Amino acid sequence: MSHSTRSLRWLTPAIRRERNEWKALCALADFDGPIASEAAALRTLKEQFQDLQRENRELKIPEAHLSLSRLQARAAVILERCRLYLASEPARSLSHAQLPHLERILDFVRTEQVYIKRQLLLSQTTIHYLKQLLSATEGLWTEPFCNPNYLLNLIRKIKHDDARVEDPGELLFISLTEVEAEARKQIPSEDLLFYIRGLETARCSYFVSRQIPAWKESGDLLMLAGLVHELGWLLLKTKSPEKPDRKGKQRGDEWLEHPTLGAALLGGLRGFPGDSYLSEVVAQHHERLDGTGYPRRLHTYHLSDHSRRMAVICRYLELKNDSKELTADGLRSCDGEEFAFGAALELYREALRGEWDEPASNQLFQALDENLLEELRASDEHNDPFSLKNFQSYRADELHTGVAAPHFSLDTDSRLNSRAAENQAGT
Repeated sequence: MSHSTRSLRWLTPAIRRERNEWKALCALADFDGPIASEAAALRTLKEQFQDLQRENRELKIPEAHLSLSRLQARAAVILERCRLYLASEPARSLSHAQLPHLERILDFVRTEQVYIKRQLLLSQTTIHYLKQLLSATEGLWTEPFCNPNYLLNLIRKIKHDDARVEDPGELLFISLTEVEAEARKQIPSEDLLFYIRGLETARCSYFVSRQIPAWKESGDLLMLAGLVHELGWLLLKTKSPEKPDRKGKQRGDEWLEHPTLGAALLGGLRGFPGDSYLSEVVAQHHERLDGTGYPRRLHTYHLSDHSRRMAVICRYLELKNDSKELTADGLRSCDGEEFAFGAALELYREALRGEWDEPASNQLFQALDENLLEELRASDEHNDPFSLKNFQSYRADELHTGVAAPHFSLDTDSRLNSRAAENQAGT
């Protein structure tokens, strides 16, 4: 596998590889006699150890980033174990056969620190983009025909900043909620989560379009659709989802219409190439080829290539950022580092069942890592006890079940009946 997959934790977590290295290192104690303390290779290793210790101490992680703090603490524990061999006055001696294993352990710590720094930078750039995105979408709520120039300028900035990004770990969040918590300290908005999802979707779509020729033509359209595809939720949030309606029943089906509301909101966004497809892509980003999607349960021939690609990206990020479906019956509980691979595996299996466009899914996997599709095939074939639950019937995606119910009903008849009941009760 390439180096980028280690940063995103596609396969077995690197911590398990590190444990295997420790076992091998301990098994080789006194294998060929201790190495001299003045040996050049040992001096180089001690210098690397000291540099890593200093860098780990100097890493300043905000309080909201609990996942990154845990990674930093884990690196500190590994460095403390290395101290036994690499301190100025080591407690244990090293043999020549042990040196390669200790080098790989230090390399793991270095990779871990690089990953933490990239995630911190991603959090900072996200806050910067969020401020611009909030400003760029103000006109959607106040003007019947919104000028798209501000959104297009933001897309150009993202493309300029991401042009040299080769590692998916630089644009995919390890924890969406922690980035949201950090952003709230600087941006006083209750709706940040919807915009953060949009940013990650837009950056992921650009990352794929840079590497897959078939996606390049629709790259800007997918980025713009990604930025604003969740804004329909802002029309639906007022009351608690636990609060029953007047008849004592739970109200929870209206949220299925958020893609349609988002598409209607974006209907006045005109004046750029592909603007006629924008509302369609937003309206269909939860539709599935087998007709089990929502809100309209469209089938294969009703969905355009743009909509299929956006739906694949949205589904992958939805699974990666939420563990509920990945830890459903039939799958072992995942470590946080396995979610990226677990999400890809579930999307791969859903595509095989005909729920998503298989070529688009495979192109996404190819862009994330050239060997990922091969690993997914092997995991699906040999990992049967861990197969995810096969959802054959229509069901709502788990990520959206906790969003507040809307303050209005989309069903005209139900509103008329409710008013009639109120009038009768009043009389």
